[in-house]
Amino acid sequence: MNKKIFFSLILLLLVVSYQKIYSQCTPDQSCNDVGNPGEMCPEVLPPATVNIPYSQVVTIIPPATFVWSGQTVNINKIKISKVENLPNGLSYTCNPSNCEFPVTNPLTRYCILLSGTPTIAGTYPLKVFVVPYILVYGQPTALPEQIDSTSLVMVVNQSSGYEIVATNKFTIFNPQPNPFNSTVQISIYSPSTQLVVLQVFDVLGNRIYEEKAIANRGEFTFKFDGSTLKKGMYVYTINTGKEHFVKQLIKN
Repeated sequence: MNKKIFFSLILLLLVVSYQKIYSQCTPDQSCNDVGNPGEMCPEVLPPATVNIPYSQVVTIIPPATFVWSGQTVNINKIKISKVENLPNGLSYTCNPSNCEFPVTNPLTRYCILLSGTPTIAGTYPLKVFVVPYILVYGQPTALPEQIDSTSLVMVVNQSSGYEIVATNKFTIFNPQPNPFNSTVQISIYSPSTQLVVLQVFDVLGNRIYEEKAIANRGEFTFKFDGSTLKKGMYVYTINTGKEHFVKQLIKN
């Protein structure tokens, strides 16, 4: 074999192997199933932004039982047959790659990786189609396809660029980054000099941060340090006295 062709084949195999490794996901071991109905984590997907690469692992714990024809039957495994209404530019891969998740005791956690670069802003209710299998005379047998009741909703925000600003309109830009690990920048455009108040709340409505600032006409940025916060969803508000805005933050 020609050496050039041989080394080209080796390079191709390395690239394919890297892509397979990169596309695999690792389940979140902190995801738990309470009451045995099955579970997907996180319950709230971090938002994506147009033209910015996105990658999010969804951990799945298959349910142990299923109600079929009025009777509760034990599930042998479930198979993710398809995911509909994904934002343009995103796709999914499973671990294991065949998207079949056997029910085990003690439980085993599986995962789906949502990844890609979204191109169109909007709200996308994801439809996760699942085929449950039961044992019939010791053989896994497929039941009719179901739409999973814990299907997720994904939000894709517009690009966070500052290029489109109405000079007479108070504007809030997308936080950067969001999701965040430690510090997040919350930027605004103010059409006049005024007092602006930033407040951050947890999901129970407890205020965990407040900052007041005089924003001159133009762009102004709050820098919020959330490094000590637990992972999850938070809500922040921007108040000018005349206008009140409520937005979402995600802590990784």
